[in-house]
Amino acid sequence: MRELITAKDIEIQTKIIGKQIADNHRGDKTPVIMVGLLNGCFAFYSDLVRAMPIAVECDFMRVKSYTKRKQGDIQITKDLETPVKGKHVYIVDDIYDTGNTMAAVIEYLEVKHPASISIVALVTRKTSPKPKKIKLHKAFTIDDEWLIGYGMDDSKGFNRNLPSIWAL
Repeated sequence: MRELITAKDIEIQTKIIGKQIADNHRGDKTPVIMVGLLNGCFAFYSDLVRAMPIAVECDFMRVKSYTKRKQGDIQITKDLETPVKGKHVYIVDDIYDTGNTMAAVIEYLEVKHPASISIVALVTRKTSPKPKKIKLHKAFTIDDEWLIGYGMDDSKGFNRNLPSIWAL
């Protein structure tokens, strides 16, 4: 196990992304809603919304796509409670990997007629496909490694509470 991304680097990049998103909407009367994908997003999501000096709505979805280290069928196990129609939606996740989970979430949200949809990912892989027609805000790009810490867990569901990101 080795530390890949320090807590300080995460803090800096999270503040940069938060400011960029806020700057994009300063003076815009269209509401902004941050949609966190549980469970992995919780640490990044919390720090990100606090770094945004604009009014935002907060809600969560739970989307299950991994069992242990294998990706399977995508299931929405917790839906939004806040309407997204006519709002700028930012889908916040810990990692943008194959794009399959995000594509399913985007397809699901598009039928609710938001003003726009963007992705915010703490980490992407060098091999991750570029999303089509959707803006991707990302903090870090990594090789194909299994990560733990800062919201991401190991195969037993532990280590989400580490303040930095580690490669196994």
